[in-house]
Amino acid sequence: MNAALASQWQQARNEWNANPRLRWGALAIAVILFLYLCMLLVEWRADLQQRYQQRSLQLYKVAALTGQDQWLLRAESASTVQKALQAEIPRASSIGLAQAEVQTTIRQLLTAFGPKLSTDARPPAQVTGQPGVWRLPVTIRGVLTQAQLTSILNRVESSDRLVVIDELTIGFVERMPNITMTITAYYRVDAPRGNDNARP
Repeated sequence: MNAALASQWQQARNEWNANPRLRWGALAIAVILFLYLCMLLVEWRADLQQRYQQRSLQLYKVAALTGQDQWLLRAESASTVQKALQAEIPRASSIGLAQAEVQTTIRQLLTAFGPKLSTDARPPAQVTGQPGVWRLPVTIRGVLTQAQLTSILNRVESSDRLVVIDELTIGFVERMPNITMTITAYYRVDAPRGNDNARP
């Protein structure tokens, strides 16, 4: 086998020596590969330099921002808002009692704004990252006048408890707003009971 390999090697050398076009072709390929490698290195260097400039600019901006006193004021303001929101979350001893309070509030709305409204209570869900805090959504549907709709929105916004409007869709039936509105109340449940009818 070594003899056959040596013979092939000798044959290749003879062909290489006897064929100048083969040598020029190999040289051209080597030059092309070298130029291609140089282009890759240039592009890599340019990309590296651009990323360095971006990181340096980002670091400069962060360093400039850390020296501003307004971030402390913003942090204090955000903390104040968070405490205010936490204070608006009422407490209930169970999910069932919280749902009962929400249903009472919704019935008051139905009584105030007429029988053309219907409600659909959705399952409660615990707020992610807030142990003991639950969302209790209720969907209201029906035909209202513009004044009634404005009054409902004002009542929700002026509530001393944390109640938000998650969804609001308005259509029109005979020039009167036909609404589908999901109102979500937030409650802090201290000690959920296993025999509650409601399940998260």
